[in-house]
Amino acid sequence: MRFLILFLLFSCFSYADTATEAKPTQGSVASYSDVTLQNWPLPPYNRWALRNMGIMHTLMIPRAGDVFEIPRAKQQDLSSLQFEHRGKRYSVAESLAADQTDGIVVLKGGEIVWEAYYDGFGPHDHHLWASSTKSLIGMAAGVLVERGQIDLEKKVSDYLPELKSSAWARASVQDTLNMSTAIDYQEAMIDSKPGSIAFEYFKRIGLLPAFDLMMLKQDSYETPRSVRPLLQRFQANTELPAAHTFQYQSPNVDVIGWLIERVSGKSLKAFITEEIWSKLGAEHDAFITADSGFVPVATGGMNTTLRDFARFGIAVMNDGRIAGKQVFPESAIKSITEIPAQNKLAVTRSVYRQQGSPVYDSELSAYKNFWWVHDENGIFTARGIYGQILYVDKPNDILIATFASAKTPSNAARETAKRRMQAFKEIAKKLAL
Repeated sequence: MRFLILFLLFSCFSYADTATEAKPTQGSVASYSDVTLQNWPLPPYNRWALRNMGIMHTLMIPRAGDVFEIPRAKQQDLSSLQFEHRGKRYSVAESLAADQTDGIVVLKGGEIVWEAYYDGFGPHDHHLWASSTKSLIGMAAGVLVERGQIDLEKKVSDYLPELKSSAWARASVQDTLNMSTAIDYQEAMIDSKPGSIAFEYFKRIGLLPAFDLMMLKQDSYETPRSVRPLLQRFQANTELPAAHTFQYQSPNVDVIGWLIERVSGKSLKAFITEEIWSKLGAEHDAFITADSGFVPVATGGMNTTLRDFARFGIAVMNDGRIAGKQVFPESAIKSITEIPAQNKLAVTRSVYRQQGSPVYDSELSAYKNFWWVHDENGIFTARGIYGQILYVDKPNDILIATFASAKTPSNAARETAKRRMQAFKEIAKKLAL
């Protein structure tokens, strides 16, 4: 009995050491019985769905080796930190709540200084990374570049001849990693129209219901079941040359995922498992959603716990190293903020730098290797719809990993997301003092 009491007391203290409590955020978590494949992207259903993406086809990515225990510093409750945004005063807590944050981990000098979870989400729960997965795929490609297996200046179709009649016939691998391929395609998930290439694309990666596709026995030219045969139908925008303008177009990442498989000789699942996840010292297995043909969704399918998301960030912050292993080449990290003039121009010409645009971002310097570059001196982010952010501030050795279930997808257009990003900057500013 004495042992049992001591064990229970120890367990309570251990939990208190791992995460700080916080007030619930705005919004509610819908009952699982109310969520369908049709309504899951919409509030309030997305709050449950983003934490339970097993509703899609999924593939396991098992962890391996010893867990890398992230060091913990004296905990700071940063929720009361005040800042000004668009002429009004806000607290960090208010900003996280307004964007329906599920959890946040803040590290300074490689140590956790603040960790908080909200509305039933916890340190052992999985959450969709969404398009933050793109940044992982960019790093995976960097591994093969370092090994000399990928030449960034070659055309994508040199590696994937299946795309010789598609938009990627004229695009280089680097154009594709920078999303400056000028595809004749408009990114839209919820608002895509049936019959459009965007609608067909999002059906195939599982983000829109696709029961008709699941009834097909195999891919056919007439009705391709999965993403890769569909990619062959994407055509170039003849009014734009490749490398001219940055356009956020998710199919580029599926192309790079396919390319990684082709040159490595491994499935994308196996490559991520063996080359990345098994080396990060992850605490939990990950999983990745799969398309209608059971191919991993490179553009947005990773699901992990928040601390494991942070472990990916730690490796990036430390020039590719974590737990004594060189997971990513140092050159791949440095490349993110080495921005050629052409790349800067491509972003300047984009909607993200047009005054009056709902996605205008005056601080966006570049988009490279599937990372959003805020500052060429070393501040960049991985971003996923509904508020998944990995905020990397290398100059000040500050990392913020956060999951959310915001009410609308676009972080670039959502006002609460802009305020939340300002909160991250204020946290970094305070910790840098």
